[in-house]
Amino acid sequence: MKYALTLFTALLFASLASLHASEAAIIFPKDGGVLDVREFGAKPDDAADDTAAIQKALDAFPNGNRIIYLPAGTWIVSDTLRWPKGDGGNGEKRTILQGAGMLLTKIVVPIATPAFSGEKPKAVIWTGEKPAQRFRNAVRDLTIEIGPGNPQAIGLQFNASNQGSIRNVILRAAKDSGIIGLDMGFTDEIGPLLVRRLMVEGFETGIVTKWPVNSNTFENVILRGQRKLGWHNYHQMVFVRNLISENGVTALYNEKDSMGTVTLVDSKLTGINAPKKMPGVLNQRSMYLRNVLVSGYDTSIDHDDKGRDKGDVKEAGVISEDTAHADVHGLFRDLKDRTFASAGKALHLPVKETPDVAWGDPAKDWVNIEKFGADPTAKKDASQALQRAIDSGAGTIYLPAGKEFLFDGEVIIRGPVRRIIGLEGRFFSTGKAVWRIVDGKSDAPAIIIERITNRSGGHEIQIRHESKRTLIVSSATGFDVEGHGSGDIFVDDLCGRLNLNQPGQSAWCRQLNVEYQGTMCRNNGGRLWILGMKTEKIGTIIETVNGGVTDASGIFVYSNAGWEDGLPAFLIDNSTATLCGINERNYNRKPVTLWVREKQGGETREMKDRPWVYLSR
Repeated sequence: MKYALTLFTALLFASLASLHASEAAIIFPKDGGVLDVREFGAKPDDAADDTAAIQKALDAFPNGNRIIYLPAGTWIVSDTLRWPKGDGGNGEKRTILQGAGMLLTKIVVPIATPAFSGEKPKAVIWTGEKPAQRFRNAVRDLTIEIGPGNPQAIGLQFNASNQGSIRNVILRAAKDSGIIGLDMGFTDEIGPLLVRRLMVEGFETGIVTKWPVNSNTFENVILRGQRKLGWHNYHQMVFVRNLISENGVTALYNEKDSMGTVTLVDSKLTGINAPKKMPGVLNQRSMYLRNVLVSGYDTSIDHDDKGRDKGDVKEAGVISEDTAHADVHGLFRDLKDRTFASAGKALHLPVKETPDVAWGDPAKDWVNIEKFGADPTAKKDASQALQRAIDSGAGTIYLPAGKEFLFDGEVIIRGPVRRIIGLEGRFFSTGKAVWRIVDGKSDAPAIIIERITNRSGGHEIQIRHESKRTLIVSSATGFDVEGHGSGDIFVDDLCGRLNLNQPGQSAWCRQLNVEYQGTMCRNNGGRLWILGMKTEKIGTIIETVNGGVTDASGIFVYSNAGWEDGLPAFLIDNSTATLCGINERNYNRKPVTLWVREKQGGETREMKDRPWVYLSR
């Protein structure tokens, strides 16, 4: 064990305050294809039941890549709001429930509502069961509040696949109300997905994550005042950064007799009047911890894996870096007992937070791509229309939902444009589309491309970052992000691919889902940080070459085809890689056969057994 009296990042402590910061309302243009629940009969702040009207809005376009918008105000709900199936039965996907702000839009379950005070648990919001087809679901920028006398209420049963997220959400239950805040254990095959900026107050259990696929990534999560457990994980792979727990119960329980793995970094777990003998963390399977402060419990970490673990962490303090078992590997390191105590210092990159890009006023500086000649039927290339919109001087360019746009040419992203947003709509490409971010006059310091997806059967758009500016790609599918400049890259909840081709360039990724045959992610002399990566198909997962540095926390390998003999899952060539929380699920009886091939100088070494934590050099 290693302990260090280090200071946590300012964000870790500031994240609590940031949830209560003043908010400007998120609003959308009238011609954006966004569904306002008021158009379906819902009315805020009138004490009347809005359940039927909101459900009508949800049902209007099943699986339609549509935003169902709840403006600022209080909305009364007396029963479960359900994602629609639609025709064909395989629905409950591509639906986004969007508030005006986490402190501005509030869904309220009144006191002793019959649906939530009976004998069986029942969700306020339910987004669909397995199989893993719940693409692009999201809940954003709102609060769900459970009134007294609703002991069986579950705040949110959430499911998303490949790309989907919970962002800026508060789940709050009155004393003795609520059984689970966020339930992601009610069905199998949940994920991959991203949960960012979530606060859970009250409930018996704050968060539940379960079942063996497909990995869940969390960042900036606050748990307060739970009655039984802060977080219960069973079988799932969870990758967590910036977890703050303030509780009189165990903050995190990773249950036995499962494949459940937890990667926990940059977190603070505080016991408040915790009973004697109650641990801050009860871990009965695999766990990796880094920069985790635990205080206020008799035992900080209780490792209880049937005698196979390394032993408990009794005293309070900062756990600088550790694993539950002796399972640290490195081909070129002297790892005598395979622990961090013998491994020396692992190389970890400094973490940058994804920048916030100003939303702006849709009435003033947002423009519709259709007004520049874009064909909404995807019969004609819309690339030149997008170029004209970019060169118009607008701050935000939007693609209305419910329409589809073909992109098959080159687009130069320059000037003051700061956001290209799909409003959750779709594009189509035959494989010729390239969007280049370049430097010019009056450039916005950052550009975000977000909330858009490619049509099934189409190709990706290549985004070439050739600039010194910051690029953010967020809540999107179908983009191949290529780094060729000096500006930072941020990838948040992307089903696509990332390659760093320019030595010295840096990228920070949260929830990167890569489903490609061949090399999935290449770091050529850059600085690559990842929190949560999931892969499908067969190919080298991360290739780090030419002096590059890769620092990944949480990698789930879903090898759903027979692995090719001699193909390394991770290739390291005269570079440095720290890979933590590696796990695989294989369903064809031919899993990964070569995990690491590392070359340093003139010597090459290989590792065939899967490492849980791997340190190169």
